[in-house]
This record gives sequence, structure tokens and C-alpha cells, in this order.
Amino acid sequence: MRKLIRAAMPAAVRTAMPAAVRTAMPAAVRTAVSAVAVTAVVCAAACGSDSASGPAQPTEPVIDLSKLDTGNLETKPKQYGKAVNLDQAKILEAERLANYLPLPSEIEPEVKYPADPWGTAVRPFIDFGSAAVKSRITADPGAMNAAAQGFVSGFLIAGKSDEETNLSYELENVVLIFSDEQAAAAAAPALGQADLDADPQHHRVSIDKYPAAFAYVTDDADHYAAGYLQSWYATGRYVVYTRVVDNVMDVLQTRDLPKLVAHVQHSIDAIAPAVAKFPATPQDKLADLPIDPDNVIGRALYTVVDDPSEAGMPGVYDRQGGLQLVQGEDEIKLFDEAGVDRVAWKGNYVYRARDAAGAAQIVDQHSRLTRTYVRAESPQNLPNAVCRKYTGPTAGALPYYCFVWHDRYAAEVSAGQLLDAQQRISAQYAMLVNAK
Repeated sequence: MRKLIRAAMPAAVRTAMPAAVRTAMPAAVRTAVSAVAVTAVVCAAACGSDSASGPAQPTEPVIDLSKLDTGNLETKPKQYGKAVNLDQAKILEAERLANYLPLPSEIEPEVKYPADPWGTAVRPFIDFGSAAVKSRITADPGAMNAAAQGFVSGFLIAGKSDEETNLSYELENVVLIFSDEQAAAAAAPALGQADLDADPQHHRVSIDKYPAAFAYVTDDADHYAAGYLQSWYATGRYVVYTRVVDNVMDVLQTRDLPKLVAHVQHSIDAIAPAVAKFPATPQDKLADLPIDPDNVIGRALYTVVDDPSEAGMPGVYDRQGGLQLVQGEDEIKLFDEAGVDRVAWKGNYVYRARDAAGAAQIVDQHSRLTRTYVRAESPQNLPNAVCRKYTGPTAGALPYYCFVWHDRYAAEVSAGQLLDAQQRISAQYAMLVNAK
């Protein structure tokens, strides 16, 4: 399902998925039990360990890399330096910002479910023509770009309050970085006005706690917009664009404005102090930003991606930023237990855990079987890899997913054909080994 398009990064940007596959959530992508990883962990624990020294470490099998079928895929890690141009530097700055932004559940505790992937297939962006913004506004992107003087880049955080979209409200916040406070202060009302003017059915409303916010609702009975509220608010050198979509209100055609306003207020309450802590890069130093500061994304295999159910652009994040892409309560718990401190996305995922036990735990949890996922044949000569096949009804869902761990790293890939997935995970394993 993923589809990448080339941007200013060493890889590419994924486009949004069609509405028909909006239920193909990242959490549903990971199934099939890693018998080797589980057996190794259990065996190590049974042999005894000193609880004070941490969890027992699994025994990784000895793999002959020359016997792996890696197709024509790269198996050597890539070394990255500084940003190659200003656009790439701006994207890197947005990805750095993600590491400081609150998770949706930290804004509203009930917003603990992953956002629908069809609307979040792009997270960082540098232009208002990006799907991260274009799909949320009425105004022409050119008019928005003109209104956003001093805009650097932005990042989208989003989630919903129920697994079933029709029973949920969706909370989306796009945080925009500007060159300075004056530019942000001017841009917030200008952006709001540009979008307000683009649709006569938009009407201004007030955000009680933040009267400076430029907010509006949409009175569009034909499109069930009773639950829509949008707001633009400047804080320091940032603009917080909040969009609330209450699907129950839309169906009932009954607007609870105080409830919608409260979601905006809670968003600003959480985001404003978070971005104040962000060590923004001076404009004249953006070009000095490193692409891969601790050699994690260089370990990630760049693959042709078919699946837009995972949201993001090639980049590397810390725990907080990684949880913006890999969402859910189970993932928060897993990251904490496994000690995940880096997540790299470059057509597939690479996670850096605390140790090998943490990496094996990631593979185990992400590859569990369900009613709609069955085990698929693992690649030959790679016994610590596991694959699974999706057998459910979701239209357009990729059928094959494979997972592997090496040392403190866990990786996962997906493909439309089993052989392709097997070759990808084999190449990814070789790359992890060769990175030493």
C-alpha cells in the first residue's frame, strides 16, 4: 500500500491512501509469532540470570550472509552527512520538532487510537501544497503560501478517540515553524483569513481561553460538517493549526460548540509549552543539520514502498517522535519496556532498542497472529526472521510482512509478493550486520 514520491530527502514522501483502505492501521500491520525470538528469550530466562543485571538476552543464531537471498537490494549501510540543500534541512528541522510535540493522548487522554492513515500519510512538510495541509483547508495552497511569510516547515500530529472512525472525534494539530515570532504572529490570522475567505460557509467563532486564535466552523449540511472546528494560533515562532472533526456530531447534525472549543484549548495548552522547549535551529545554521546524527537511518533499507498505512517521510526520530508515527497504547508500553530510543523510517522501519532482548520483544509483539493474519514462509537461512500474510477484507492491504532482529535493532518490511518481502528482510538483516 505504501507509495513514495521523491522530495528533498535522500528518499521520498508517501502520498495519502484512498478512503477505501482507511481502516488499514499500522497496529493491524504486525502479525505472526516470531517462534525463534520467543524461544530464545524463554530459553535464556530458563537458564537463569541475575535480575539486577537486567532482562536475559536472547541468543542470536549465527547467519551466513552469503547464503541469504537479497535479490538486487543493497546490503551495505549508508553514511549520511549534512543536509544536501535547504529544503532537506527544513524537513530535518520538522522531524526534530516532532521529538518535542505531545502525543495526541497527552492532549486528550481518550485520543489514544491511531489516526486514519488516509489523512496522515505525510507528517513533515515544507509547502502548503502538501497533503499534510492541503486536505485540511479550503483555500488554494498558493494563497496559503503567500500568507505564510517566513514559514520554514511543519509537522502533523493526529489521533482519534475510538477505533471505529464513525464513533470517534479526530484531533489533528499541524505545528508550523516560522523564522521568528513576528512572522508567526502575522501568519496565524493571515492563514486563517485566507481559508475563511475560500468558503462562504466558514463562520468565525471565539476560543474563550485564547481570544487571539483565529477560529471558524463550517455550516455545510450537505457534507456533514457540524463537527468541524479549525483554529490558527501563534505562540512564539510557531503557529498551531488545530482541526477537530467530531464524526458523531456530523452524523447527528448537532454541533456542541463548547466541546469543540475545549479540544482546541487543550491542544494549545499542551503544544505551546512543548514548542517553547524546542531548540530551534537558527536560520543561518539550518544547512548544518545532520541527516543521521547517530547512524540509525543509515542502517535502514531503502525500499520501494507500496503501503501508505504508515505515516511519515524518510527520517529518524527519538522515542517521542517515533510514537507520532507508530501510534497506540500498546506501542507506548512496548517502547518503554523495550527501551526504544530511535525509530528510523526509510521505506521500512528500524527500531533501536535498549538491547537484544528489547529488539526481540519488538519483533514478537509486532508479528503476533490474529484472526486475519496467518504465518507465511520465512526467508531461507534466516531463522530469526518471521513473516505473515494478511487474509482480512481490507481493500488494497498488502498481504506480506516480515520482521527480524539483530543485536539491539529490530526491523520490519512489507511487500505485495512473498518473495519480495523475504528478500527485503534478508537484505535489511545483512545491512544491520554490516553496519558494525
